[in-house]
Amino acid sequence: MTSPLRLRIILGEDDARKLILPAGTPVSIEDLWHTVKTSFGLQQDIRLQYQDEDFGNEFMNMPDISKVKDKGTLKVIFLQSPQEEDARTSQSQATESVSISSGDTDDTEPISSSGSSPSSRHWVWPSVFTVPQFSCDAEFELEKANTACANGGTLLNPSPKLKSQILEQLAEEIYKFEAYPTDNDLTDDAEALVIKHPCLREQGSFNGCYGWKISLKYKMANLRTKLRGFGCTKVTINSIKNKSGDNRQAAFNVKKPKRAEVNYCPQHPKGETSESLEQERVAILSELTKRNNDSVVSAKMEKTFSYRRQEVLQGQPMVADFKSRWPALFTERGASVVKMHLDLACNLCFVVQN
Repeated sequence: MTSPLRLRIILGEDDARKLILPAGTPVSIEDLWHTVKTSFGLQQDIRLQYQDEDFGNEFMNMPDISKVKDKGTLKVIFLQSPQEEDARTSQSQATESVSISSGDTDDTEPISSSGSSPSSRHWVWPSVFTVPQFSCDAEFELEKANTACANGGTLLNPSPKLKSQILEQLAEEIYKFEAYPTDNDLTDDAEALVIKHPCLREQGSFNGCYGWKISLKYKMANLRTKLRGFGCTKVTINSIKNKSGDNRQAAFNVKKPKRAEVNYCPQHPKGETSESLEQERVAILSELTKRNNDSVVSAKMEKTFSYRRQEVLQGQPMVADFKSRWPALFTERGASVVKMHLDLACNLCFVVQN
C-alpha cells in the first residue's frame, strides 16, 4: 500500500500547516497545486517553493514533483495576474466615483446595494471551492478519522447527525455564491470535501464522492424551500405561482445569475415594501420635473433598485413600458451611470473567465 505523504506547508510568516496526502506523492506538480489550494481554501494562483540542500535549505522555485519528499517543507507564493490588478484598479476607480458623486446610482446590477440584506448578496463563484469550518465536535471527529485514514486507509461511515451537519454547512456556503448550482458546481464541491477530508471518500463510487454530490443536490433543494417560506426573493422569483400559465413548472425558465453576476435579485431595503417603493417611484416622476434636482432623484433611484430589479425579472416588461415607468434611467446622467457599471462588470467578468 502506498505510504501517505506528510508535508509542512508555509502560507505566511506566522502560518504553517500540516498536509497529509493518503494517496502518496501526486502525479504532477499541477495536481499538488490543486490539492494545496483546495485543502486550505486558497483563491489566488500560487507557486510552490521547496528547500534546496545545495543552498543551505533556502527556498527555491519547484521545477517538478520529484522535489517533494515525505516530511518536507513547502512554501506557498501567491501570484497576481496583470488582468486582476487592472480589474481591481477599475473597480476602485468606479467605487470612488460612486462615493464622490452624490448623484450616482446603481441603475444596473451593482456589486452591493445599500440597505439590502447581506444574505441577498451573492459572491462570484470561486475558482476553487473552500470547504467551510464545521462545528467543533464535527471537526474533532473528522480530524480523528482523517488520521486513521492516513495511517491505515480506514474510511469513515458518518453518522446521520454528522452527515447532516456537513451537508447543512456546505449548502449554506454554496448559497453564498449560487442558489441554483449546476451539476458541475456540485461535483467540484463534493470533490473539495473529500480532498480536505479523505476519510469521507466513498467506496464503490467512480470518483469517491458521487453520493455526496447527490446529497448536496437534495440539501440545496431543501434550503431553497425553507428560504422560499421566509420570502427570500432569489428563490420566490422562481416559485410556480410567480410564473405565467405556460411556464408553470418548477424546472422551467429558472431565473438565476450568470457567471460573475452578484446582487442578482436583492431584498427590499429594511422597512420597505413593494407598496412603499411604488410610492417612491411615483415621487421620482414628480422630482424629474424640477430643476437642479439630480441628488434627490439619484437617492430615490438607489432606494428603489430592488423594486426595479424584481420588476424586470418577474414582469419582463417591454422597453417602452419600462421607460415610461422609470424615465430617470433614460436621461443623460442615467446613461452615464449605466455605462460606468457596465465597464466595471466587464472587468470583473474578464477576471473570472481567465
